Order: sequence, then structure tokens, then C-alpha cells
Amino acid sequence: MKKLIMTSALFLTMAQANVSINTASFQEQTTVNASGEQVVEWVKASKVIPGTIIRYVNSLENSGSQLATKLVVNNPIPKNMEYILNSATCQSACNISYSVDDGKTFKEASNLFVGVGKARHLAKASEYTNIKWILNSLEATAQSAVAYKARLK
Repeated sequence: MKKLIMTSALFLTMAQANVSINTASFQEQTTVNASGEQVVEWVKASKVIPGTIIRYVNSLENSGSQLATKLVVNNPIPKNMEYILNSATCQSACNISYSVDDGKTFKEASNLFVGVGKARHLAKASEYTNIKWILNSLEATAQSAVAYKARLK
């Protein structure tokens, strides 16, 4: 069993707001209910083995009295994880971009390339190193979340 390493960085830019973040990781768990039906739910990640899909959730809360604008969440993908293509989401209006150089530059997935010369190719999801969300705004006393899924190598 490999140990799951949770690495998360958050960079927030705000004016007169008080935004905090809580980061958590979840894994799918299948149980059988009283009717004998299989039920799949997301539970806190604990025993993670290679191939397990983890859902990382960054919950944001603006406990201030002002609107927070242009919130930037930069989340590194842990080194032992592979990003699951198209799994990055946000609860509020936002822009999502990706990096293949440990967060130095970000682009939309369709414009993200790696390699040089004949080896240059559109980056595969497994080559992404970071995900960046820019939330347009977060109202005072409001909450939102950004999330993505990755597979343990």
C-alpha cells in the first residue's frame, strides 16, 4: 500500500474580504444498503492502493463583509498521482487552467504542450503538475468549492 501524500497550495487575492480554505481528499466506497442495492459514496481517503481514484476538494468560505474577487487557487497535483482528464470543476463561475512545469505557467488544456521538436505533443492529463482556478467572485458570507480527481500510480 502506498501512502497518499496530500499536497495543496492556495493563493488567494482579495480586497477587503476574509477568505479561508479547507482542503480534503475523498475516495469512493461501495456498500450494500438494506434493500441489497450497491451504493457508491465519497468518504475521507484512508487506505489508498495503486489505481485508487481520489477526489480532492478545496472548500472556500468568505467570512468577511465584502465581496472577494478574482480568487486564485493553485493546486499542485501530488507527485504520485495522475490527474483524471476533465475532472476539474468549480461550484461558482471560474476559469480553469493547467500547468506541466510545476506551476510556472498555466494554459487551457487545448493549448498545453510538452516536449520540443518532433517530440512536442499536446500534454496528456498524466503530465499535468498543477491546476489553477480563478473564481470571478465570492460574496460576503458565501461558500464555494473547486475540485478534481486523480489516480494513485
